[in-house]
Amino acid sequence: MILNCYLKELRKYLNPFIKLIIFGGSGYALYKQVFTNADVKSALYSLEDNLIHGRGWFVLVLILTILNWTIETIKWKFLVNRLDKIAFRRAFTGILFGISFSLFTPNRLGEYGGRVLVLKHHRIAAIVSTLIGSFSQIVINMSIGGFFCLIYLWKYLQINSYLVFSVVLLYVLLASFLWVSYFNVEIVTVLFKKYSIFKKIAPYVDIVKKYNAQDLRKLLFYSTIRYGVYCMQFFLLLKVFRTGVKFIDGLVLIPNVFFVQGILPTMAILDVSLRGQVALQILSEHATGAMFQVVAASLVLWFVNLIIPACIGGILALFIKFDE
Repeated sequence: MILNCYLKELRKYLNPFIKLIIFGGSGYALYKQVFTNADVKSALYSLEDNLIHGRGWFVLVLILTILNWTIETIKWKFLVNRLDKIAFRRAFTGILFGISFSLFTPNRLGEYGGRVLVLKHHRIAAIVSTLIGSFSQIVINMSIGGFFCLIYLWKYLQINSYLVFSVVLLYVLLASFLWVSYFNVEIVTVLFKKYSIFKKIAPYVDIVKKYNAQDLRKLLFYSTIRYGVYCMQFFLLLKVFRTGVKFIDGLVLIPNVFFVQGILPTMAILDVSLRGQVALQILSEHATGAMFQVVAASLVLWFVNLIIPACIGGILALFIKFDE
């Protein structure tokens, strides 16, 4: 009883501190990534110029941004409802908090902790559930991206047949490993119970047993839709910036861009310039417009999907009580 009272009193002091972390951290990340980054500022200025003819396409990009994070909210709500019933609006707020946290943490790891702040109970177990959702997205991103990478190597680089065979074999092995691991994720619980160093958190990891094969397939469905939405956003932005990339080329090349960006471990703060350069290297030979427009399209895609939601999440953090 005394301990519960102590913890309740402690949360009163932690709440403002957490709010300051989210608001201040996202504000700092915004300053570092937008206001001090010449490429981002140039991309936004270029967007303003290109909106004269591409306003309709850009409005569609914004609509797809809302759809993107709505689908992610539905997916996350489906996962955490096994632990703690949560309303859609609250879950959506958690998604925004997660994005805010992710901007100033390595490999966006803060996203997991940011989301669970809106939950009343089982926050550690909810992080494990969130990891399952992220794993489903990785499976889809790597599988589809890897497949189109093979097409890119064969169609555009025209590498010799022996190398193609080697790459195909590597892809099949890696994809098989991902899919088998995903549908047998409960094996993790055995490993955690086997080693004493993990025994304390093993009960939280047991949450993975609550999801059967049908649940996991449902997560893959949501992840596939998100992937398609993200690809469509990028192609529409390439049209906004008049890069001249054809649809058939974009169909193959855009998954390659996301595939390479996905396997590069970076902090989000350093990720900004890198993602533009990756897009440029892959798309430049198939663009007829100015090369910077390809970089601009990639940076604006990042801006509308991460920076805008992060700003909203940072502001909402000032008005939400995390222990409600």
